[in-house]
Amino acid sequence: MQALTKTKEIIQLFLANTLNYEDIEEKKLKINYGLRLVDLEKSKDDKRDEYEKNEGKEWHLNQMLTWGSPYIPTNGIASRWDISTDATIVSFRYSYTDFYYYRLKQLTKEEIISITENKKIEDEIKSERLRIRDLLTSVLIQKMYPFGNLESRELETQFGVHLKQIQRNEHRFMKYTPSNQCGLGWMVGKPLGWGSSNGWDITRDGKIACCRINYDDYINFEIEILSEKEIEDYKTKFSKPNNQLINRLATLKEMLNQLLITEDEFQIKKQEILNLI
Repeated sequence: MQALTKTKEIIQLFLANTLNYEDIEEKKLKINYGLRLVDLEKSKDDKRDEYEKNEGKEWHLNQMLTWGSPYIPTNGIASRWDISTDATIVSFRYSYTDFYYYRLKQLTKEEIISITENKKIEDEIKSERLRIRDLLTSVLIQKMYPFGNLESRELETQFGVHLKQIQRNEHRFMKYTPSNQCGLGWMVGKPLGWGSSNGWDITRDGKIACCRINYDDYINFEIEILSEKEIEDYKTKFSKPNNQLINRLATLKEMLNQLLITEDEFQIKKQEILNLI
């Protein structure tokens, strides 16, 4: 953690053009430099002149901003960022037509510590969700998991995952399908198979699963990661039958049918076996 407090240091950080937009979403700017970007607006135009006019802000660079590596201005300056000379407002060119504007705030030491701790928890949750995503990619997608097997609760008891159904409908009414993307990245991202082998796909963040049951019958699921207690509850409720005891009961019944034991003996032995369940 290297919180920046001097205006010159903050300006140099942005004009170095090494910050990525993802650094904001990943909270690196907050944790590494003690800075927060507060949304002001998103615009299709470069509005730095308006901020200079309305708020008296002078911009440090005040040159045309690049929107990616392919574009290099003739003056040799290739920055997606600009910052006011007092380091209070930041401009970022996200794409050819999209400009983002932020008010820059400095965080206290306590705020940085809190954000860092929360980020660690978020990263652990994200890591676990990606682990589950990769696991389900094998179980659901690669092995074409039969839809009917969901009732066995195998996913809950063996893999600690519950698929919570959130929608079932025709393709045109579905919120999440790999073919329409819906702003989500998918592990396969192609139209799903159907029929004897169900088609599955999972979003890359490990949060949504989609299954195609028949030609125009789709289901969306939320992927829920179960706690240890929830897994044990499922195991208790949906435990497999003890085939050995079942076979013993069947044998005992057969002995009664063949008059090898009496009815009283049958009931006594039957109860002894049932007590073992």
